[in-house]
Amino acid sequence: MIILHGSHPIQSAAENRYDLGFSYLVDQLADAGYLALSMNVGMNYSFENGEPNGCQRTVQIVEQQSVLLKQAMKGKEGIFPCDLKNKGNLSQVILVGHSRAGYDIFEVADQTEILGIQGLISTAPSLVSPLSGTPANVPAGIIIPQYDGDVTSLDGGTLFDQLENTPQRTSGTDIIYLENGNHGGFSTALVRPDPFADLDTLPLVMKPEEQQAFFSAYVMDFVKTVLETGKTPLETVASLPEQYAGYPIMARVDTSGDVLYRATTDSITNLQATDTVAESVNACSTLNHTAGSFRIPGSFMQYDLTRVRWEKAGASITIPVSADLSQVSYLQIDLAQDSGDERNRQQDQSMTVTLRDANGQNASVQVEAGTPALTWQKGTVENIPITGQEDLLQYSTFTPLGTVRLDPEDFGSIDLSRITQVTLTFDQPSGSIMLREIQSVK
Repeated sequence: MIILHGSHPIQSAAENRYDLGFSYLVDQLADAGYLALSMNVGMNYSFENGEPNGCQRTVQIVEQQSVLLKQAMKGKEGIFPCDLKNKGNLSQVILVGHSRAGYDIFEVADQTEILGIQGLISTAPSLVSPLSGTPANVPAGIIIPQYDGDVTSLDGGTLFDQLENTPQRTSGTDIIYLENGNHGGFSTALVRPDPFADLDTLPLVMKPEEQQAFFSAYVMDFVKTVLETGKTPLETVASLPEQYAGYPIMARVDTSGDVLYRATTDSITNLQATDTVAESVNACSTLNHTAGSFRIPGSFMQYDLTRVRWEKAGASITIPVSADLSQVSYLQIDLAQDSGDERNRQQDQSMTVTLRDANGQNASVQVEAGTPALTWQKGTVENIPITGQEDLLQYSTFTPLGTVRLDPEDFGSIDLSRITQVTLTFDQPSGSIMLREIQSVK
């Protein structure tokens, strides 16, 4: 395990030891039998010895330290303060990055000539410059804290979208939205409030020791499952949890499978709406935003969603598909409640998912109220004045998309090998949801 810190205030790379902020995690990993290091990459963020170029110094530091590790593992003494002979395995390495390093670890994975990278954990990542290469095809976990007062746009949402839309990637990706988390709580070296924190949210932020307990739990699970199965911790679970290690989350997972529906500007053309209004909307981060007050984590020029609104219980949309679900593990739906829409009445939503086969037989499974992806996110609609235009509406709380997973076997005796329709029926008297994707997962 190699842990890299971010670009927090740097005067001297030698004096600002942000690497020590993850000593608690190094100790826990070591106690579990892993060789763990938290590296000081402050030089990458410092103007000492000239202006740094991207994360090139981070790559160099990791490579130089890895050379020393290799020597120590072969028995050379005096390099590290402990005996590393015959310990560790540089072909089975997992990188953990926080803040700037949450993005830089992808560059390290792409450029390393020494390490065999098996997995990547990106925590509260900050996207400063685009990746120079294709993201590594290894399992990845992304954590975005709700009240990040440093990376206020929650760039992990952008990173997840980049990984999801990289054709060469077949490995899974978790993204976990940690309720009440902030940027600095992952590190014991960051004791001040986040620099751009909203003062109103400071009392809501979880205690640092709680945030570190959550982080430790996920990292430990990630290492174990990736090294044993090549999967992320959430990639194979039947139902995505509303808590992790006892702390509230919203989770979404991308994994290999067949896309049955994907929101695009014209994807509503084939939808059959019954007592619903389905629209294509753009949840981007620019003035082209057409998704009302709905605000997702990340920054996008274009982010297509299908908004479905209704005013009557039993309203539905039907999506024509041609799918063989007989050999798949899950039917996966990525969606969220549009919490800023008054139709939701500040309540959780529920829905019924119905499959129809080529013989005209139907079978249904209910997605109950309280399912994280359908919960109402507490917040208010804010008006942001725009010169010469109508005010921009923005919900005060980010609303991440969540993943709902259904077992095809739960749909009963229909012919799963010839599914022709997926119907979403909404149980509440009114509401509004945002739909991104329906996928079959193998």
